[in-house]
Amino acid sequence: MMQWRQMATRAGGAWRCVCLCALLSMSFSASGAEVVKLDIQGIDGPLKDNATSYIGPLTTEDLKSWRDTRSRLLTAVHESMEAMGYYSPDVQVQQDKKGGVRVIVAPGQPVLVGRLTLVFEGEAGNDIAFTALRENLPLKENDVFHHGQYEKLKSGVQALALERGYFDAAWSRRDVMVDPVKHRVDIDLVYASGSRFFFGPVSFVDTDGAEQHFVQRHVLETMIPFSEGDPFEAAGILKLNKSLLDSRYFSEVRVRHQREEAVDLAIPVRVTVADEEPNDVDVGIGYSTDVETRLSLTWRRPLINDSGHGIEASTELSQVRRSFDATYTIPWKHPIDDVVQLIYGVQRENLEDVITYSTVVGVQRQIEQDQGWKRTYMLRWNRESSERPDGEESKADLLMPGFSLDRTRTRGGVDPHWGDRQYYQAEFASKQFLSDADFVSLRAGFRWLRTAADNHKFFLRLDGGSIVTSNFDEVPVSMRFFAGGDQSVRGYDYKSISPRDEQGIAVGARNLATGSLEYNYTVYPKWRVALFTDAGNAFDSVNEPIKVGAGTGVRWVSPLGPIRLDFAWSVSEPEVDFRIHFFMGPSL
Repeated sequence: MMQWRQMATRAGGAWRCVCLCALLSMSFSASGAEVVKLDIQGIDGPLKDNATSYIGPLTTEDLKSWRDTRSRLLTAVHESMEAMGYYSPDVQVQQDKKGGVRVIVAPGQPVLVGRLTLVFEGEAGNDIAFTALRENLPLKENDVFHHGQYEKLKSGVQALALERGYFDAAWSRRDVMVDPVKHRVDIDLVYASGSRFFFGPVSFVDTDGAEQHFVQRHVLETMIPFSEGDPFEAAGILKLNKSLLDSRYFSEVRVRHQREEAVDLAIPVRVTVADEEPNDVDVGIGYSTDVETRLSLTWRRPLINDSGHGIEASTELSQVRRSFDATYTIPWKHPIDDVVQLIYGVQRENLEDVITYSTVVGVQRQIEQDQGWKRTYMLRWNRESSERPDGEESKADLLMPGFSLDRTRTRGGVDPHWGDRQYYQAEFASKQFLSDADFVSLRAGFRWLRTAADNHKFFLRLDGGSIVTSNFDEVPVSMRFFAGGDQSVRGYDYKSISPRDEQGIAVGARNLATGSLEYNYTVYPKWRVALFTDAGNAFDSVNEPIKVGAGTGVRWVSPLGPIRLDFAWSVSEPEVDFRIHFFMGPSL
């Protein structure tokens, strides 16, 4: 029987061998020695891989001193087998007739874990996180005694202690009793955690170490997810760092706990920030057969004063639509999760020679919830005026309270490989509430993106809506539903799918239902080809036929984001002209 207290050297030997192999092979090549073929028999899988790592490369120089080499190989194989829990292997090392080396291993019976005790002394003994850790150990009784799993067990305990604020923790007992005859190992571990540290004061400084004055402290304090005196958790440090970066107030953020400055277990937190660039500008371009070239420009200034206010303005220019929108953001209870926004927008749209002007002024409150859901309460005033080709004019004012709920989840950065989005919105207007119409507008949408085997990407899009009213003629055109275009049913003109009046002009519908199914295949890094089918309609009656479009396209993942070029045809109406759609932006 033998007692084993320190195993880090053997457990880490395989990793050192892997790193040294490349360096040794380079020196062998330089000296002119030839690599000798190594044939390991009797074992495979992880056992064989580990033995190969322990042995390392062999060359003709090793064969010249065979006695020393044979002894080294026997030792290396025995150590590699012990690291995997096999303490009594039978190993034979031979030279074959072709100048190679053959190693024959009979692993024998593995050593199994008989008793495994893990005791937490100190406050960790009553910490539920350590209780959960004990129930999910990588090494359990009756398992093969894998040294790597043993080291993983210990490192997992130590990592959890650091995450939970047990900075004085240490192992007070690490006894490993191996009995090779009985093929059994008994492990007794005692971890003395000591007392748990707690959060102390939080300081915000600039890169020179002086107190920062970019943003008022009370605004930054709303992003601190813990209170002074709370038990320490590394997750709180990470969350604070993320919130400060997401606020876009700063170009650089570093959040560190000051272990060396702790007093009576109170550990201060130091936040170092650098001022953000004052302006952020995005330029976009698109093209489709119906609206021709479309240009967009967005300007953002996330921080315009030390109260945390920000502003964003955007404009779009095309043959069909010209618009300008501005949003002024004020932190309410949190600069990201709870804000009030003042909105303003104007738009001129020329749709089939019907010119419509819209002006929107409003206020909304956005609240970010758990699980990524965002609630928005809004109140907006909209004035719309339109002029038809025959000279008929109309005007309508609407004061509309509303509510929306949406969530977007993505993985993969600017070109996500996984994601989904849901949104739901309701608005209403009443003649008794300073509006020229009575109606309720309901909208909903769903996006779904998944990637299989790296090269196969699938995208699903669904959109729907309905207007509930007793007098649809009073509902302004801008509130009605249209379909068609690069974000709807491709193969059709922008907003061309709609009921029409006696003059053949699209007037908008009560209801909307559209969907898209798209498949992308990666043919080259950052380049994909696409096949898609779109279907739907903007309709007053459910008996109206579905419009179907289909086509193919190319996707390029540019440094600024995905760019899509689509060639689409109408399937349900072959007489409709072929369409080209060009769009830059994410699918979700």
